[in-house]
Amino acid sequence: MRRKMLTIAAIATLSISLLAGCGNGAAKLPTDLSILQTDISTLTVSENVQVVGLGEASHGTKEYQQMKAEVFKALVENNGSRTFIIEGDFGGALKADAYIHGAEGSAEDVVKEIGFKIYNTQEMADLVDWMRSYNKNAPAGKDLHFYGMDIQRYDNNKEKLFSILDLAAPELSEKYKTAFLQLTDEDRLAISVEVLKKSKEDALELLKEMDTYEKDIVAIAGQTGFDFARESANTIYAYSDLLLSSNSDYNSLRDKYMSEKVSWFLRHGDGSVLFINGHNGHIGKKSVSSYTSLGEHLSNDVGDNYFAIGTDAENTEFHSQNSNGDFSVMEVENRNELNDQFDHMENKYYYMDFLKAADDENLNRILEGKQTITTLNVGISSWQKILKHFYTTTIVPRDTFDGMIVFKKVTPSTLLE
Repeated sequence: MRRKMLTIAAIATLSISLLAGCGNGAAKLPTDLSILQTDISTLTVSENVQVVGLGEASHGTKEYQQMKAEVFKALVENNGSRTFIIEGDFGGALKADAYIHGAEGSAEDVVKEIGFKIYNTQEMADLVDWMRSYNKNAPAGKDLHFYGMDIQRYDNNKEKLFSILDLAAPELSEKYKTAFLQLTDEDRLAISVEVLKKSKEDALELLKEMDTYEKDIVAIAGQTGFDFARESANTIYAYSDLLLSSNSDYNSLRDKYMSEKVSWFLRHGDGSVLFINGHNGHIGKKSVSSYTSLGEHLSNDVGDNYFAIGTDAENTEFHSQNSNGDFSVMEVENRNELNDQFDHMENKYYYMDFLKAADDENLNRILEGKQTITTLNVGISSWQKILKHFYTTTIVPRDTFDGMIVFKKVTPSTLLE
């Protein structure tokens, strides 16, 4: 009787094993770990690529901020990229660009001008200091640039605009200094609807007047001076338009304007590969939200000439910002088949180019299936981190990105005083 029971148990165990083997992903195939690059300096993209986007699953982490520097350095070396564009204020980032070209000040000061406290970190200061050092020895025309593609500030855009108009069109400058007087960063969220509507009308009129006097302004300030001043005026218009939008339309309109900024840099750049950096939700080629993302706009506009890289981590410790602007450290965990690969490797992160992974049966299955990845923006509350849907999103990796950098663990960025 005992032998019979053991036989039945053995058959039952075998049946369960066979059934488990038929499940989606339960029977895992071996992965060719050589496909998972662990040296970011070897990262390269094909010659047709015009824009490389690097996303980050959370803004307030050290490793993601360091990785944007490492990926950019690799693209500078391997693809001749010379333009770094961040999800930061257009006008404010121009101060960082001036700094890396020798302007007075410190890296710690200029990163504060990018427009968001999440960039007020030692990691960002280290990046702009490296770019400044690089430019000191760069051949003519091979210097690096630091730009911003966001449109959510006024002050530095006004400063850039009027620095050119003061020089080349003083009457025009005085007229619009008065018109834009109430548009300030400090009061930006309290500006009345009437003032915002009037500022849009004024900005459009200014753009027309600048176009009329373009030759005169260019004769004094140069073509580049005119172009950046005009785009600063366009940013003022765009932000007023954004502030007038409904909550449901805000993100859609913002990503549309950011995509237009990237297109502007493509037209006014030196022809080298543009590197753009922002949240995964902006960079992805297929939006996981109900609106068209920046990356989706770019993918529609330039097709395969846009190359998108996402990021994720199994364990995330990050600076979470509350409504008062203060930070606290939060921690969340998320396991998926992408970070399962760390069970077979000693490295703390890897980069996977999806094209190179296409011949590996196991990786191909992972990339074409649904994966739940971390998605943290600026902040999360203590109770929200209890429920995964507050800090994760589900994607099909191959539909969303062309490659991913996956970390075992990421830690909080180093905030500057």
